[in-house]
Amino acid sequence: MRTTLDIDDDLMATLLARLPGRSKTDAIEHAIEAFLAGDAVDRLKTLAGTMEIEDVSRELRRLDRAT
Repeated sequence: MRTTLDIDDDLMATLLARLPGRSKTDAIEHAIEAFLAGDAVDRLKTLAGTMEIEDVSRELRRLDRAT
């Protein structure tokens, strides 16, 4: 997707310094991916303990040994 952004020069320079050899597009894509990955972890952490999960590992091991 082609997009025009007005990004602070110091912010872009800092990002490019942390990702040497990358183009501006690659650096921004990397930053977005890193943000989304971190956000996904944060969202999962908020769900911790909110749903009951039945441990069926013992039963699955028993069935696996039976075959």
